[in-house]
Amino acid sequence: KQEINKNSDISQWFYVPSWKRVPLVPSQLEKSLGNILLFIDEHGLGEQLATQLTQIGEKVICVKVGDSFRKESQGVYSLNPQIPDDYHTLLNQLDAIEYFPNTIVHLWSFTLNNYSELTSERLEQCQDLGIHSLIFTAQALGRHNLTDQLQMMVVSNNLQEVNGDEILSPEKATLLGAVETIPLEYPNISCRSVDVIISDNEINNEQQIIHQLLDELTIKSSDNVIAYRGIYRWGQTFEKIELDASTKNTTSRLKEKGVYLITGGFGGMGLTIAQYLAQTVKAKIILLGRSSFPPKEQWENWLKNHEQDDSISCKIRKLQLIEELGAEVLVISANVADYQQLKTSLAEAQKRFGHINGVFHTAGVADYEGFIQKRSKEMTENILAPKVKGTLAIARVLDGVKLDFFILFSSLASVLSQSQFGQVSYVAANKFLDVFSYAQTKIMPDTFTVSINWDAWAEVGMAVEAEKRSQKIKTYSLNSQLNSGILPSEGIKVIDCILGSYSSSLQQIIVSTQDFTWLKSQTLESFLDKTDIVKPKNKYSRPNLGTTYIAPKNQQERTLVDIFESILGCTQIGINDDFFELGGDSLIGIMLIAKVKDVFLVDINISDIFNLTTVAQISSYINSQKKSVHSDLKKISEILEIVENMADD
Repeated sequence: KQEINKNSDISQWFYVPSWKRVPLVPSQLEKSLGNILLFIDEHGLGEQLATQLTQIGEKVICVKVGDSFRKESQGVYSLNPQIPDDYHTLLNQLDAIEYFPNTIVHLWSFTLNNYSELTSERLEQCQDLGIHSLIFTAQALGRHNLTDQLQMMVVSNNLQEVNGDEILSPEKATLLGAVETIPLEYPNISCRSVDVIISDNEINNEQQIIHQLLDELTIKSSDNVIAYRGIYRWGQTFEKIELDASTKNTTSRLKEKGVYLITGGFGGMGLTIAQYLAQTVKAKIILLGRSSFPPKEQWENWLKNHEQDDSISCKIRKLQLIEELGAEVLVISANVADYQQLKTSLAEAQKRFGHINGVFHTAGVADYEGFIQKRSKEMTENILAPKVKGTLAIARVLDGVKLDFFILFSSLASVLSQSQFGQVSYVAANKFLDVFSYAQTKIMPDTFTVSINWDAWAEVGMAVEAEKRSQKIKTYSLNSQLNSGILPSEGIKVIDCILGSYSSSLQQIIVSTQDFTWLKSQTLESFLDKTDIVKPKNKYSRPNLGTTYIAPKNQQERTLVDIFESILGCTQIGINDDFFELGGDSLIGIMLIAKVKDVFLVDINISDIFNLTTVAQISSYINSQKKSVHSDLKKISEILEIVENMADD
């Protein structure tokens, strides 16, 4: 195993996304695409692609956006993108006519260029046709227990910045969360994002794009993020850069007694930045958080009547320290994703402090919802809200305000998503921030807008909260992230380096304390293999469950019980006790399935943990697999016997 070591030189932590030409090599042709399901757009590109596929002998079923599920004509269906059951009904009907898809081409994120203001209605529609549609499709596929490989190609336009002159649609970026996470949770499905550009005055290049999409489908490729610009095919890559705090000139962007908005202001990262601003420029700081917070005149009384380690007491003392350093602090409780709340709050803040000079948008919600298979639209929207709606609300409220900078706190999860099993919404939210930064720079070129893909912070932030949560429910904890994480003092040096940079091309900066190029090359399995997994120190007794305890009846069930108990840290688990009721979650589910596969040598998918949640169910599945293997071996034996008895000619 290669050790994952933290680089002590902060100047070596920085990387930027880039693009390189990666032509398809036509030496590996797909023998057949099998049954093709085409989610066609409303502008004709999908219909043209369907015609071309039919002409080369492929079988195609088309599905359109509609009000409800129905069969429109032979080979054409429609469904309501917002209704998950419509996707399931579609696949059931295709299965019934022996046309279950082997290839899916999703074109619902291909739209005519629309450069008007991004309204809430347009944003919602884009999510319904993008990430929600892809999640509902994956869920419908997951209910069919796939055994064959299936490829999914998601086509969009104006999503990726490759040559720098694109007008981007950041609202589409969330679909990338689904593209990169679905293959982790459904190993039989491969996903690829293909982005194209059709200029308003160059509709004729549609035929070129059709041929490029045909090539993508018919030639094997391991690339999962692709962009076509003109005749060239581009793949995303990442380049290392050096940013050295010793050569900075931060005062060019930080003003003495400047006014700065920090969203997620009550969190550890927000308070760390507030202290930095107080020490550096004695700033006027607007701390905005969603949770209610006592007004300043009640702070002393609160401290007298609450324990020393009370969370609000700790924050009050931190704010008092920040004020002692020379800063002025205005604490505001508001939902950053609510435009009206934000507008009212910032009007109050500007009335008191004046012109806002810069924004640190650190607000975000950790994604504990787990597997795609069990997610609802509401779960996804809750994770997206602060980073997607919140960012758009800030930009809208401060439209016309000349900001010196707008810093978006994204995550390494956005660019290292192969390790983000069970994090589809979180990856999607951060993908949005990354693309928004490029789009906003074109709208507000005088404002330094940058999305920072942060590695985990070691003492504050979501990774620490996830660690605390895992200990509360007596599950595994992931220590390697925190052992190599960014200390608050190091985080401030990183911000110093970025604010001191004069480069106008730094719209997105990856911050990784380890060799990012090497991390990017790792698979989910290798991440788990190299992660420092720590079991609960003390095993806990079986909790009160809705099921009666039933002991294992044979050696196979006893072995499975041992696996459950060793992974969950719980004793006396019965064969009908539910994995999730015992405290299991997505991460533990990966390890449980991996252990079962390793011990019993059976083919079982990670997502099966939702259907096989008890020892009895997994044991029954193992038995069915054994019978299937035995049946196959018997057939092979019979065929070999026939072959052996054949005449030589």
